[in-house]
Amino acid sequence: MSTMKQSNEAAVQVTGLSKNYGSVQALRGVNLSIGAGEYFVLLGPSGGGKTTLLRLLGGFIRPSGGQILLHGRDVSEQPPNHRPTSMVFQSFALFPHMTVAQNVGYGLRLRKMPKREISERVDAMLEQIGLAALAERMPHALSGGQQQRVQLGRSLVLEADILLLDEPLAALDAKLRKEMCLELKHLQEQVGITFVHVTHNQEEAMTVADNLAIIADGELVETGDARTLYENPIRRFTADFIGENNMFHGRVVEVNGPLAEVDLDFAKLAVDTRGQAAKVGDRAAVSIRSELVWILSPGEEPADALQTMPATYGEAVYLGLATSHVSRLANGDTIVARQISRDEISNAFSAGTGITLAWPRREMRLHLS
Repeated sequence: MSTMKQSNEAAVQVTGLSKNYGSVQALRGVNLSIGAGEYFVLLGPSGGGKTTLLRLLGGFIRPSGGQILLHGRDVSEQPPNHRPTSMVFQSFALFPHMTVAQNVGYGLRLRKMPKREISERVDAMLEQIGLAALAERMPHALSGGQQQRVQLGRSLVLEADILLLDEPLAALDAKLRKEMCLELKHLQEQVGITFVHVTHNQEEAMTVADNLAIIADGELVETGDARTLYENPIRRFTADFIGENNMFHGRVVEVNGPLAEVDLDFAKLAVDTRGQAAKVGDRAAVSIRSELVWILSPGEEPADALQTMPATYGEAVYLGLATSHVSRLANGDTIVARQISRDEISNAFSAGTGITLAWPRREMRLHLS
């Protein structure tokens, strides 16, 4: 199978893309560009419009407005078989009466390709997905991961330029899902084509994605690579959805150079705007990731670079590698400090104890929308 290197060429470009079902707007004015050879993930909560966007790209539904270009060609009104795409669905959807090899070669037989070419391409694909030894096995005798690989092989053997994956790992257990994430990423790197993958699972998205888009309420919220969206989210929704962020809500009361002072009623925080056009009176949120928050030891003097805040200790939630220390602020809001699990921390505080929390000021993020 030929490979393509990731380039500046856009495999997918959508402009003003929308989809209505009667009075319901499933997708609203989405603009998006996906590079050729890129592993791109559409991430967001259930019902947010991710699968609608994927099905629009595949031609399974038609847009209410906007344009879809695949490798520069307008396919907005074209059916699936006229597009350079192949789809991997959430359910395995294998033919139970066909062997692994027959399932993988099904689409090639529909194209009425010569039997010898079908056999060669199926054999090569089975080798690539690690199922050559199971070519004659029936689907019911396969594990969930093996069934998913058969479905992937059936799509990839068609040699489409763009593979669309709709929650491809949703039917797998947590351990197998992690293993298949890495397999998917390695497979995409081998074949070199564009993968567009829909999921609501953050860990899955961050494992495989070169870049990703947050989709919610029918809108594209924010795009970027996993590290940028996790560490430097711009939109409030992104900060609330990706990772575990503590959110403080208030109003901008002063802007002084790169700093905006946000009044939370019970405290004020000076936050770097990072180029955002903050104005006095703006409603704003400030976020800080829970793993960057810790509890100061009694008598410990905080460094000048730290933001501190008094709180009342609530409880420790043991999560294995990490423990979430849950406390209450003066206004009753919850704040979480997630730290590596250590008995000396968990046993040092009891519910109702007054504590001081701290975190680096430079790590706070301002969100105006």
